[in-house]
Amino acid sequence: KQDTTTAHTKSGLAERKEMGLTRPFLRLCILISVSYTAAFTISRMTTGKTSSSSSHNALPHHGQRFESNEDTPPPPIISPRARTRSVSIGSKQLSETGNGYKSSDLSSRFCSIVLLEVSYVEPEYLRPWQKSSQGSAYGTGFVISGRRVLTNGHVIKDATDIRLRKHGNSKRWRARVICEGPDVDLAVLEVLGDDDNEIEAFWEGVEPIQWAAGLPLLQSSVNVVGYPTGGRTICVTEGVVSRIDCSNYRIKTAAAAPGNLLVIQIDAAINPGNSGGPCFDHAGRVVGVAFQGMDGSDAQNVGYIIPTDIARNFLHAIDCNDDPTSVESNNAGGADLCKYEGVQEIPYRWAPLQNKSLRKFLNIPKDGSGVVITSVSPIAQTYYDDFLQENDVITHIDGKSLGDDYTVSLRGDELMNADFLITGKRKEAPTVFDIIRDTVPLQIKAILKPLKSNIPREHNHDCTPEWLIVGGLLFVPLTCPLLSYGSTDDLEESGYLKIYDFIDEHLAKFREVEDKETIVLIDILTCDTNFGYDFKSSWRILQNINGEDVKNMAHLYSIYTNACQSLSENGRTEDKEEKCQEGTENKATEADSSDASCEFLIFKFRDKSQIVLETADCMKSEEEILEQHGIPSIVSAGIVGKAEKR
Repeated sequence: KQDTTTAHTKSGLAERKEMGLTRPFLRLCILISVSYTAAFTISRMTTGKTSSSSSHNALPHHGQRFESNEDTPPPPIISPRARTRSVSIGSKQLSETGNGYKSSDLSSRFCSIVLLEVSYVEPEYLRPWQKSSQGSAYGTGFVISGRRVLTNGHVIKDATDIRLRKHGNSKRWRARVICEGPDVDLAVLEVLGDDDNEIEAFWEGVEPIQWAAGLPLLQSSVNVVGYPTGGRTICVTEGVVSRIDCSNYRIKTAAAAPGNLLVIQIDAAINPGNSGGPCFDHAGRVVGVAFQGMDGSDAQNVGYIIPTDIARNFLHAIDCNDDPTSVESNNAGGADLCKYEGVQEIPYRWAPLQNKSLRKFLNIPKDGSGVVITSVSPIAQTYYDDFLQENDVITHIDGKSLGDDYTVSLRGDELMNADFLITGKRKEAPTVFDIIRDTVPLQIKAILKPLKSNIPREHNHDCTPEWLIVGGLLFVPLTCPLLSYGSTDDLEESGYLKIYDFIDEHLAKFREVEDKETIVLIDILTCDTNFGYDFKSSWRILQNINGEDVKNMAHLYSIYTNACQSLSENGRTEDKEEKCQEGTENKATEADSSDASCEFLIFKFRDKSQIVLETADCMKSEEEILEQHGIPSIVSAGIVGKAEKR
């Protein structure tokens, strides 16, 4: 952003006269400048790059919630091609737009669009016993059937307080999240009030939006309406549908996505604050939900919206679905939150079938096309009597022919990733696979389900900050929020380069065991017990302790507490070593001795490094470490609860 406030010591007219610039000459200069700019714009096209830190295909969060640190909004960022107009309240006689309908038709939908003011507190996964300071943000939402408000999941993420403001009304109403779908970046809100009259006041004059049917055509006109950065009044940006694609909704941890989903690219500007707002077609129906934009100088006016079908599938999947009577009965008196499990997930990994040697090996005819399966989820295989197997060749999904690059036709010659045939289905809808197995054509029909990721994906959905401190060694489970919540500086100091390798490696595999966790040593809180072990900003994956493979954090905690208990029961002190040394003549050279488990804790890591600590010293150091670092306990409550159930 450039500072446009400059001090002028003389009037513009006097300045022009001094330079000898006359009006005709100025008009000529302006005409030449405009012509040159237009020619330059037409002749040049750049390729947009994402801001994702991962090499996976992910769209950048540009149209995210607008982080606010001040009471007044920042100056607007002017986009050269964004056709933006602010509409006054009650305006009825506006000019006709390029869409072929009156602006008054669109303004009648403004009553359904609300400003979200969100206060939030994010967790600190690098210091899991802490939370970040409170922040505030703005976003957009709109009213749907069943007296609900729909917005983006990232707008209300970690919210501690949500306020809604209607268009043309200064009053703020409280709201709460009743359901969130992180895999589709959508959330449903419920309006709250001190009494029924206050709630009814919100719904007075408010009509739910109308959904468009199916995907919009390319080059069809659209309008994004919301409350983006640059002001507090409602704002409309106009554009066209540029592309229909199948892509990844996640950013830093793209490999954790359950599969690619349909996405619509438009050239209407989507800025911070637009997130969660509706995108209307020429008839005033919603064709999608604004949620991302491409930032940077390499791309201009590249925005993304979640298609209507994805949004409606989400509403259908939750317990309080799109049936108004069901919603009112489920939420009467502020009932429990709705349940959302996720989209139907891709249960296999595949490889293109383009290499002639591979095709010959699999006995694929020359006119055949498809992809070969390289791995299948072991958990998914337990759900069905007959399911996909490694080296199966998928030729069709739901009757649509697959290309050798895993593309299918959407409409006519629009080719895209075939994941949408699965991730775009409603809950309980079956999928039919035509495959070739050992040269034999087969057909497999299955109702696919969400699958538990090899690494937890979302805070408060499949993971929360957990920790265990043993002799100053800080152990945490490997989760995606370790990366998504950590700032670049914090991660850099903690050896963040390692976490990319860890996450990519584990997410390339399917989960095999339900309760298995990958445990990471992310820091050494220095004390006399661990003095001499240099951390060197390097995260390490724990492999075993005292020769026993560690299954999860609860298992690690149990091993530690059992060692402490055994030491206490035997009355061990610093000068008593007899029992633990029985039969351990070579203990000095063989640190793995199981007999030493009560006196020493031997941690072995996947990188072949090793840390040995004395159990008694670990017990003595607990109080000192907790006091020095302001930690409430050596272990989080969640781990204790799981350990008690073992």
